Amino acid sequence: MLSTLLGSALFAGLGEVAAGRLLVEGGHRALVVAQSGAHVLAKEEDSALYRLARTPDGYLAVGHVGKALLQVGLDQTGKPLWAKAGSQGILWGTDGRFAWGGYLGPKGWEALVLDLAEERAWRLPLPGQGYAYGGLYRHGVLFLVGRVEGKGGFDGFLLGLPLARPGGWAYGYQSGWPGNDYLRFLGEKGAVGRLEVAGDSEGLLLDWVGLLRGEAQLFRRPGFDYLRAWRGSFLVGEAEVEGVLQGLWLGPQSSPSKRDPGLRYGGGPMASLRALDPPLAYGYSYRSLFQGEGLFLNLEGSEGEVLAYRLEALKLPWQPLKSQALPLPLSWKPLPWKGVAELKAQPCP
Repeated sequence: MLSTLLGSALFAGLGEVAAGRLLVEGGHRALVVAQSGAHVLAKEEDSALYRLARTPDGYLAVGHVGKALLQVGLDQTGKPLWAKAGSQGILWGTDGRFAWGGYLGPKGWEALVLDLAEERAWRLPLPGQGYAYGGLYRHGVLFLVGRVEGKGGFDGFLLGLPLARPGGWAYGYQSGWPGNDYLRFLGEKGAVGRLEVAGDSEGLLLDWVGLLRGEAQLFRRPGFDYLRAWRGSFLVGEAEVEGVLQGLWLGPQSSPSKRDPGLRYGGGPMASLRALDPPLAYGYSYRSLFQGEGLFLNLEGSEGEVLAYRLEALKLPWQPLKSQALPLPLSWKPLPWKGVAELKAQPCP
């Protein structure tokens, strides 16, 4: 627990470097935590960092500052080297080469893609407002998942954008589900998120075959459940247990089956695990003082409490989706950073 950083939350992490936000007087500030200490954005606007990627120079973190895009460069120790703000929007993710999120245009939110190496950007208009949460670049195509307004609320979507032809079209699907559903993360194994069924939010998982066919797996139980990240044999998110939000995880020590998916919980109240760099998970907990504390968790040594689920197959009414990638000129301006209290980690019981 980041007990000296009350009001903190971690949304991304790689090894001993993590990023998120810190609650200070006047709002939230983008936060980086590493062995070199803790660092916070000095600009007096709400800001946060949502994803972290390794780069040749160290790390890149992305998020937002006020209503603007935010990029932060870090050295090998996690110390911020520079920060810059761009046009109106939010960056939900990056792999170090590309970044993705949402662009706030005249008609509302659109999906957004940045080619960081070539310093290019595109906006992708959607049938309704929405943005891209997760991305994965493979064989010249940037695959995106996220949410878009549909008939019954929000639909999760998958889009594949070929980047060899600037101004090309992205093709894919949106779920067409009558209730709300989101796809929050996309990785080597597939995508995860949430889906509403009969008033409950269920954990939603689609492997790559499922993404192409609309065949999903639901982790079902009463209450609120949300899957946030999936890497290898590790899965994390959050779950409502007896009215209290808890961190949720699946580790390699579990042997999932239809009768017992093997998920565990802990860290609450108001806990969530938001990112993975196996075996480490990152998130937050309001366990003490109800101000929030950033949370690191080693899933190989964390037993937690067993949470009973029904693992059910679901066929989504996949509907075709396409969007033309329209060039978007971006300008950036530098932002200052400052240090905050010395980091002291304490075990979380």
